[in-house]
Amino acid sequence: MSDSEVEERSGDRRKKSAREGQAVVVADVFRELFNLLEQYAPTWYTEEHHKRAVAALRLLEEDRQLAEGKAARSQKAS
Repeated sequence: MSDSEVEERSGDRRKKSAREGQAVVVADVFRELFNLLEQYAPTWYTEEHHKRAVAALRLLEEDRQLAEGKAARSQKAS
């Protein structure tokens, strides 16, 4: 493998890591907003909004669990 290929892969890993970090921040903000909506229950926050938010939270949790599983497998392989 050439030096340029090694650098390119290293750059790809950094970009992926940055995106994953951003995804964590987005998920945390979404959870915080969800909790505020549930706590204060504004009149415009309908049951449909609630159901959509709960579904989105489930997806975020599934993604987090998958990422943790991949990380654990990666560490075992190292």
